[in-house]
Amino acid sequence: MQTIADPAPEGQASKVFGTIMVGRFEGFPSLVHAVGQPAMAELARRVHETLGYYIHQYKGTVVQSRGDGLIAVFTTDDGDDGHATRALAAAIAIRRAFASEFMTVRTSVHSGLVTVPATVGIARSLGEMTADNRINASDRTVELTREYFEFRSVGMRQVDGMGEVGVFEVLAVARNHAGRLNSYLHAEHGPGDDGDSIERSFPVLCDIIQSVRH
Repeated sequence: MQTIADPAPEGQASKVFGTIMVGRFEGFPSLVHAVGQPAMAELARRVHETLGYYIHQYKGTVVQSRGDGLIAVFTTDDGDDGHATRALAAAIAIRRAFASEFMTVRTSVHSGLVTVPATVGIARSLGEMTADNRINASDRTVELTREYFEFRSVGMRQVDGMGEVGVFEVLAVARNHAGRLNSYLHAEHGPGDDGDSIERSFPVLCDIIQSVRH
């Protein structure tokens, strides 16, 4: 029996194999105190516009972006088979941009046959094991990206009707690839001394807050 960690059947991979990213953003109510109720609509619009920018930067497609959630898919349609690496790079960029005193970011990523809502449900299930400001990936995603990132095992997750999947937290960009991959991650911001850590922060959310206050 094929499990959710198994690769796509032969002959289908080039068409439907990819990676789903599900992000949850908690803290919008606290932002009301930072910008005021009248500015919240504009702030939410700017936040989701910026999220979409990061997804497109890493060749992903936004499936849903509204309220406190985001769903994006990364595939091989453009001939680039590094969909899992691009999805994790996008997740790191978003975490760096938005994790702050105002907002927590929880992101889960799964690679496999891209079908909605089935694949989205898997990623959301993994997200239930994701702590605030952390990125979790399925074992299948880890298999495709372990050369580029450092992980630690979180445990196993039972997904109804699909079987068990190993869940891993993304800790950092692998040091032997930090220079090359982080030049991609930091394309707009410039290099940083601690470029291999996903804890590095860029005050994108703070900039948005300041701009909508005026």
